[in-house]
Amino acid sequence: MASAFSITRLNVLASASRRLSPLHGRPPGPVVGPRWLKTSASRWANTNRNERYSREEEEDDDSADADDDKTPELPKEELIKLQIEQLRSIGCEARESREIALQMMQEADEFSLELSAEDEEEKELDEQLRTVSLGPKPNKQSFWYDEDDPEMCTQEHDQFNEDDMTSMAHGKLDEVREMRHYARLIAWEMPLLSKFAKPFVLPKADQVLRWRYTTYMGELHPAQQKVVVQFAVDDMGLTPVQANKLRKLAGPRYDPTMDIIKMSCESFDFAAQNRRYLSDLIEKLVAEAKDPKDTFEDVPLDLRHKRIPSKPRFPLEWRLTDERRRQLAEQRKAAALTEDERIVQGTLIDGKREVDDFLARLDAADEAAKKGEEKGTEVDTQFPIPAMGGLGSGGKSSPTSSMDWMRAKSRSWSKR
Repeated sequence: MASAFSITRLNVLASASRRLSPLHGRPPGPVVGPRWLKTSASRWANTNRNERYSREEEEDDDSADADDDKTPELPKEELIKLQIEQLRSIGCEARESREIALQMMQEADEFSLELSAEDEEEKELDEQLRTVSLGPKPNKQSFWYDEDDPEMCTQEHDQFNEDDMTSMAHGKLDEVREMRHYARLIAWEMPLLSKFAKPFVLPKADQVLRWRYTTYMGELHPAQQKVVVQFAVDDMGLTPVQANKLRKLAGPRYDPTMDIIKMSCESFDFAAQNRRYLSDLIEKLVAEAKDPKDTFEDVPLDLRHKRIPSKPRFPLEWRLTDERRRQLAEQRKAAALTEDERIVQGTLIDGKREVDDFLARLDAADEAAKKGEEKGTEVDTQFPIPAMGGLGSGGKSSPTSSMDWMRAKSRSWSKR
């Protein structure tokens, strides 16, 4: 009985599902998620949008009509009768078969209601996806609307009410937050690194390569994959001939002042790859330097890439020897005798006395000049000179009359 009931239930559900609008027969709409990192608005093409979705709706209607043509809908009573006949043919009794048929029809109705509810949810989801894929509708009345550029964002922003900081102030605030974040790391996290400290150990004899890496504290930088290696030629365990050949092979990477070879590589994306390339290159250079076929002894070492500054040395002629000391002593003694003779003869010039005499003459000349100025002012007060035309504050006399007056006064002064 259980197997017959399950078979009949499946038949009824299949017939009911054929009467309902199918979920999977509809072609799916364009599922386009929002582009979060996009700087411009999505294209709003009304013509293409309406044509696409109208075409999809027509296809949905055609598929639903095709399903309806294939499975014509029958009345509920006739379906119950058909199910009862099928159950009677299996071997069920009339009463029992009617109860089973009614129960199956009730389950089919509940299933159809669930399908219709899911269909409504699917329509709402299609509408949401349609809105997201098309983007916001442009405002044709906006100042920024351009028919030739439908992707132009014309969304108007709210008016600034002077209740917020400027973008530059927000950028400065973000910078302060970042600095405080690193200050907290320095105060609380950096001291914890002391437990990972290791004592310094001198490199061993076989550790002749010194590697240098570049890091930017977790930030991406085009120079973070660069690796630099340097080594001393004498530490490679080579003979003098082989060491000279290695210096010549290194070319401009050889530093003659420190006798080291320095190379770098940033051709690969990762520092480990660049290190591997440099280590292989050093092995090839050493192997080539040890090759006895050609020792490059006839090739001179080219040091034009490194300008070695010449260190100035003290001239040998300037060194103070015993002979030079005796010569200087004789010259000083002769100069002292000559000075004593001039003192006795009175021909020696005393510089201090000459300076004092010169200053005394200057003081005397200043006093004489002051007395002359005072005498001149007294004469002017006794015999005032009338204002000459163009020179006085209000004079109206001509320059000729003024000069005649001066000549007359000078004659009277000379008679006195």
